[in-house]
Amino acid sequence: MKFEFKGKRVGKGLALAGTLALCLVLTGCYIPPDEIAAGTTNMTVGSNNLPFDTFAPATDVPTQVPTQAPTDAPSQPTINWDDWGTNVTTNTPNPNMGGTGTIVVVTQQPTNTPNPNVPTATPASSSLKNGSTGTEVRQVQQRLKELGYLSGSADGDFGDATEAAVRAFQEANGLTVDGKVGKQTLAKLNSNNAVSAKNSGNTIAVVTKKPSATNTPKPTSTPNVSNTYLEVGSSGTKVRTLQQRLISLGYLAGTADGEYGGATQAAVKSFQERSGLWADGVAGPKTLEKLYSSSARKASSAAAYVGGTLEEGHNGEAVRILQRRLKELGYLSGSIDGDFGAATKEAVTAFQLNNGLKGDGKAGTATMNKLFEEDLVKESEAKDNDTTISSTGYVVLEEGSEGDAVRKLQKALKELGYYSGSVDGSYGSGTAGAVMAFQRANDITVDGKAGPTTQRVLYGTGTSITYSTLREGDSGSAVRNLQHTLYELGYYDGKIDGDYGATTRDAVRAFQIQNKLSPVDGVAGNKTLQKLYSSSAKAAAATTTEFETLRKGDAGNEVVEMQDCLMQLGYLAEITGEYDNATVAAVKLFQQTNGLSPVDGVAGNKTLQKLYSGNAKAYIGN
Repeated sequence: MKFEFKGKRVGKGLALAGTLALCLVLTGCYIPPDEIAAGTTNMTVGSNNLPFDTFAPATDVPTQVPTQAPTDAPSQPTINWDDWGTNVTTNTPNPNMGGTGTIVVVTQQPTNTPNPNVPTATPASSSLKNGSTGTEVRQVQQRLKELGYLSGSADGDFGDATEAAVRAFQEANGLTVDGKVGKQTLAKLNSNNAVSAKNSGNTIAVVTKKPSATNTPKPTSTPNVSNTYLEVGSSGTKVRTLQQRLISLGYLAGTADGEYGGATQAAVKSFQERSGLWADGVAGPKTLEKLYSSSARKASSAAAYVGGTLEEGHNGEAVRILQRRLKELGYLSGSIDGDFGAATKEAVTAFQLNNGLKGDGKAGTATMNKLFEEDLVKESEAKDNDTTISSTGYVVLEEGSEGDAVRKLQKALKELGYYSGSVDGSYGSGTAGAVMAFQRANDITVDGKAGPTTQRVLYGTGTSITYSTLREGDSGSAVRNLQHTLYELGYYDGKIDGDYGATTRDAVRAFQIQNKLSPVDGVAGNKTLQKLYSSSAKAAAATTTEFETLRKGDAGNEVVEMQDCLMQLGYLAEITGEYDNATVAAVKLFQQTNGLSPVDGVAGNKTLQKLYSGNAKAYIGN
């Protein structure tokens, strides 16, 4: 009995010990890396710093002591780029367990050093793009900073600067440039052979570890701008990125097209002026560094428009930008209302014809880029040289002129049979002779120069632009244009000086009479200028105008107009509106002074044509 009792006690003891061992196995004694006490110097987990032996838990708990390492390793926590670590796996035999256990150890590495053994973070969404926020964005920004494409802090906010950095990275690494971080971009970004900003301009550098602080170059602005100069004529991704940044800051309107034309140049100049930089319209390193920085100043209004076509019926800010520029150059005199109407179309057409473009009245890419070029001659800034005088669309061409405008002129003259030479764009004696023949046939002053009037008649163009009224006492380039056109039509023979004096007033009166405009007041109002700057304007020498004969006893507006002219020339003292004896005497004196016959005091067609010609002799007294 005594022996049996002991056997039972021993059996119970063994059962209890077995139960305890099973509990230990089931509950596990493994301490994960993030539970190791802070300050521990020996980071290797083993029997030296724990009261019992451990091994890494497998996915499936074995029913007996394993003889080899489990095939399923424990899952790893997500590793951020802000806290890079090295995942070290060791297969160390455990003498107490009789097998090989897998021990996972995390050791601290230098900040931002990519390690091929660490799994990179993958965004939860399919792609990150402008507007995205969160940890994944911060990780992307940190990596872009490390490669030199992004400066500033990694704030987890995917904005314009981050998009520009992504585009620069994609371009340098042969990826589709869309500014979005998708699977391919992320994979390349996380790879060890990602091309850094420093090497994107020449060779590919395989990044294996982060350089030491002594030889780490200072991160460049976003995107890489060292030795980058973008100017008129440049094109491609870098130009598109530049345009997108200018659009985001409000200096440019429209859609980035990757073409650096006059519009982009104007926007760059506007940014440079606002930022205290040398305003040359060239986007060099200093300009780009400032442009892509977080301190870049925004614009109050866009300087130019790109990436689309504006035409009649459109409205909005883009049209307002167009109108403002046309007004600056003197092609538009109406209000800047953002409505693309008939007046804006005519102004665009005039600008196109004046600059060798197709005159369709639509402001497309070519027109916009030309419109914002720096070296355009403004309508409101015509020089003393007559060849620069322009009246709504045409610049004077003469011997020595060259280019598309001359080529167009030669082609039109050839089609009408006036020119037989080659259409070579060179204004020589043959072209001048053809122009003279055309002028002679169309009652235009024959001087061999293709001025605005000669070209309007040749091309058969008109205008519906609204003009500001010009009158005696005014001065400036608008008056110069008026005088030059009156000269071409034979009404004005004074000096083209931009001063609206008595001679200019009389020429305007003569033009109004010849073209049956009223009132005949010598004031160049909108109606008078509309007719003057059209292809249907009648020249002073035109024989098609027939005036009705006026004689003693007549009265009315026609008598008033005649008396007004006689008084301006010094032949009559007052305007009565009645063809009286004083008027008869004035007409006789006028006929005698100007060599007309008979001297009968009757204002017939020949007398009135001379009176209204603009070159009638004034009465200078006995």
